[in-house]
Amino acid sequence: MIISILALLFLLMLVAIAFYGYGFMMKPARAPGEENTERCELCRERFEKKKLVERQIGDSKLLYFCERCILQLYDDAQKI
Repeated sequence: MIISILALLFLLMLVAIAFYGYGFMMKPARAPGEENTERCELCRERFEKKKLVERQIGDSKLLYFCERCILQLYDDAQKI
């Protein structure tokens, strides 16, 4: 009985690893010129990282904002 439970858990672990590996392998690769670029979180345009403002949320989430979007947010806040 215990062996069958362990075998089932092992098979479930193998399936989970296979799905994780498949998702990891199917991520779209970046083009050669896009290694140092990110998308603005608001307008979704791609910019060089040095032209974006970076903000960290929590331990791992990084958000990038372009100058145009930041100025638009500032203008909207001034109207309030």
